[in-house]
Amino acid sequence: MTPRLYTVEDANQALPEVRQLVGRIVEIMPTLPEMHEAVRIAELKSKRAGAGESEEERLAQSVASLRSAEMAVAVALRSLEAMDVTLKDATTGLVDFLGERDGEVVELCWRLGEERVASWHRIGDGYPGRQPL
Repeated sequence: MTPRLYTVEDANQALPEVRQLVGRIVEIMPTLPEMHEAVRIAELKSKRAGAGESEEERLAQSVASLRSAEMAVAVALRSLEAMDVTLKDATTGLVDFLGERDGEVVELCWRLGEERVASWHRIGDGYPGRQPL
């Protein structure tokens, strides 16, 4: 299947949904290492001799929280993928939309916090190659 090519106008029209999805990813990603650690600690405590029901409950709760967060990220990523929007940085919320400029396929670049898609770069140039539209 051929990826969608966005015009600047199309990309800006997609921003409300993209902003919501990317915002969710950026919100969740920094919590995942801590959640993994909480599961690891809960597993160790629940395996300890004499561990009670509360340790098992804590483990189940930690695992459920982690799985829920991972699922939310996966759903958001699949939604972006279905829109043919590429997440380049889950920390800053940097995304690219494939577009066309002067007959060349380029990437229209947007980052969470920016009002609109107002930059582009050649494929492979990445964020350092950003240029204003």
